Amino acid sequence: MAFQFKKRIKREKASDNADWILTDKSPWPIQEAYKALRTNVTFSLPGAGCKVIGVTSAFRHDGKSTNAVNTAISFSQIDKKVALIEGDLRLPTLSKKLGCRQVPGLSDMLIGDKSLKECTRTMSTHKNLAVIPAGNIPPDPTWLLQSEQMTTLVDGLKNHFDYIFIDLPPITSVADALILSPLIDGYLLVVRNNVTEYRAVADTLEQMRIADAKVIGFIYNDAETSGGGKYYRYYK
Repeated sequence: MAFQFKKRIKREKASDNADWILTDKSPWPIQEAYKALRTNVTFSLPGAGCKVIGVTSAFRHDGKSTNAVNTAISFSQIDKKVALIEGDLRLPTLSKKLGCRQVPGLSDMLIGDKSLKECTRTMSTHKNLAVIPAGNIPPDPTWLLQSEQMTTLVDGLKNHFDYIFIDLPPITSVADALILSPLIDGYLLVVRNNVTEYRAVADTLEQMRIADAKVIGFIYNDAETSGGGKYYRYYK
């Protein structure tokens, strides 16, 4: 599956502005796009029990973190209990996007320095969403992500949430995103219009195939507005 988001963003990098966070006041086409994404994710991962979904990309600035946040919010809007984990422990941006504290967070919990309660943020605007930011940037993020503590954390969260979304580093940059593949039911791969190269996507998919990582869909980000038919023009 693939989803096309029609609103423009700067070419240099994805925006950290809170205006990009999904709310009930977001433009109608954006809300509908995330509803379509939500529906397709649901059908891509059938069955009972909590689903763990990784959101990644080939490169930085493709919009993976914004889409991880908004997809998680979209599920929380239909009364699903959702946990959003910032798994990018090298260049975290999630806390800035949501306007919450980055520290303490995931890294502090994995080394045993802080409790889950201390590292979890609740959002007043999204009552069903719990956020675990990155925390202090560790010297070796890979070691923490592949630790037994990370497995224990995800297994424990699955007892309390319907969906767990993990914002992951780009696959072509570091191995972190694929290290977690045994814990992840499916990956969403963000591809940015006129930025992400075909060869990079092909290389990313090959790495994911080798790691036996299941890709459940693509998010086609930063696409040109092409009109969208009479309904799009009416609601625009």
